[in-house]
Amino acid sequence: MALIVVASGKGGVTKTTTAYALAAALRELDEQPVLLDLDPGASLTENAGLIADGRHALDLLEGHSDIDCLAAMTPDGLSLIPGTGDLLGAGASHEHLVAWADRLRTVALSQLVVVDTAQGLGLSATRAALLAADYIVVPMQAEPAVIKRSYPDVLALLRFFRSDPTLRARFALNPSLLFILTKYNGRLGLTRHELDKLAREGVQIAAYVPGGVAAAEACLSGQSVITYAPHSPVAQGYRALARTVLATMNAQKVAIQG
Repeated sequence: MALIVVASGKGGVTKTTTAYALAAALRELDEQPVLLDLDPGASLTENAGLIADGRHALDLLEGHSDIDCLAAMTPDGLSLIPGTGDLLGAGASHEHLVAWADRLRTVALSQLVVVDTAQGLGLSATRAALLAADYIVVPMQAEPAVIKRSYPDVLALLRFFRSDPTLRARFALNPSLLFILTKYNGRLGLTRHELDKLAREGVQIAAYVPGGVAAAEACLSGQSVITYAPHSPVAQGYRALARTVLATMNAQKVAIQG
């Protein structure tokens, strides 16, 4: 299967909404994703109407228990391993980073895992997920301050990993990168300007998710926007992302088999 990590160097770019909606949209495509909340603030857990009342995500990283024992069910029927505040001060060493990434890689051999990460890229759990990732989804918005810190920081961290001979020997470090624009409004001149700039930098956008109240309201319902507002433009944008992710996965499988 695969490890899909939703991450960005900039906070407030709808990572949590994206992770939840992506998992729900993948399920519509007959996949069985498991959500993993690696945010110490447990935003995904709370948005799904669940309670972060233990060490669930940390237990998985440290190999104390498996997905079947740790996963809870969201109101719309997705498996989710809750986040925990214990992630904030855990795993500071290089040994922890490698061990956690190994654990995530092992879990993803038999599961399709969609990971929500914390704000920024400094947390050990976030770095372990990116180290093991098969696919990295980077949400961003068409604003200079957001773009400056979103995908460039992810690329810089991957370069840092590749500069370490021990990490380079142990991990593939060749994830597929899928950049998405959230709160997208193509009528704005600023949006068009930033899209032109991204194109010049070689950044291809995998999906465009428009703005709307549906995503914010979905948080109050404990459901993903796919379930809460299935016909909304926001849900359609995330379905497009899921189709692109699945097409990328299938193309890579064919390439490997060929």
